[in-house]
Amino acid sequence: MSRPLTTLLLGAFSVMTAATVAINAWPAEEVVAAPTGGSTELITFDPAVPKGPSREGFCWGHSIALPRAGAWRCMIDNSIEDPCFARPDLFDAVICGANPATSDTGFLLKLTRPLPTQGSSPRGASPWIVELAIGQGQAPGPYAMPPPKTFCSRMTGTMAVVDGQPVPFSCWQAHVESRPKLGDTQFGLLDDFKPSRIWTVTEVTFAIEPKPAPNQPPFKLISKTTVALEKVWE
Repeated sequence: MSRPLTTLLLGAFSVMTAATVAINAWPAEEVVAAPTGGSTELITFDPAVPKGPSREGFCWGHSIALPRAGAWRCMIDNSIEDPCFARPDLFDAVICGANPATSDTGFLLKLTRPLPTQGSSPRGASPWIVELAIGQGQAPGPYAMPPPKTFCSRMTGTMAVVDGQPVPFSCWQAHVESRPKLGDTQFGLLDDFKPSRIWTVTEVTFAIEPKPAPNQPPFKLISKTTVALEKVWE
């Protein structure tokens, strides 16, 4: 038995309205966009001398996280701090633990031995920390929230290799707790930065396979995309 066309249209409209309400009730997905100021902000990080208790240790080589003059890889007991920053006004100490993305001021590391001779950095200049340019447009609704800022920093230890390419930058969202588990989607950046008025780089999303096939890598590629950068700290 056929139904009147008006009844079918009203039913379709009701479904569409319900779907719209459901969509608007949640924050929109973050959208990668151009930097808010129209260009990527390039920052040479220069931490202030922190207050509070100091620690003791020594530095033995150039920073891996930040390959530039005055950035060092240091040891405190059995733990590594990288990067630690030398300053002209500090003769027997460096600043460790300072981070512009988290606003950590760090601590003073009093040196138990002189800094190594400067020499040359292990590789050319490369970002230390970046902030992704995130679109601010949101779907209307009582629960719509601005997307959290997303930062990525260079890893100094073991890194994922996805689709045959190392992923040396690990990403996280400010003020968002994240403890990835096997199978969870994760994301990071390749080291293919393209400096320009607007910096871009490849973002990779991937998952860790709980039970990879024999002789297969444990990381499964989900997607690759080019993203713009809001800020770059060097």
